[in-house]
Amino acid sequence: MDLPAELHRRSSDVPEGDVIVATGPLVIMAHGLLALAPEERAAFWIHSEAGDLDAAEAEEQLAGWSQLPH
Repeated sequence: MDLPAELHRRSSDVPEGDVIVATGPLVIMAHGLLALAPEERAAFWIHSEAGDLDAAEAEEQLAGWSQLPH
C-alpha cells in the first residue's frame, strides 16, 4: 500500500512510449488513477516494485485495502 509507485500514461509523442505523470505511495497513485474519467483510464497504469496495475486491478486492490481485518 505504501510502496513507492509511478502513474504512467501511454504517449506516442515521446520516444519511450510513455510518460510518468505522478509519483508517490501506491495507494495514492491508485486513487489518482481511479479519479480519471473511465474512458481515459485505459491510457494509464501504475508501476511499482510489486508489479504493474491497470485501473481494474487498482480498483480491486483499493477494495481489498478498505476491508477491515476479521
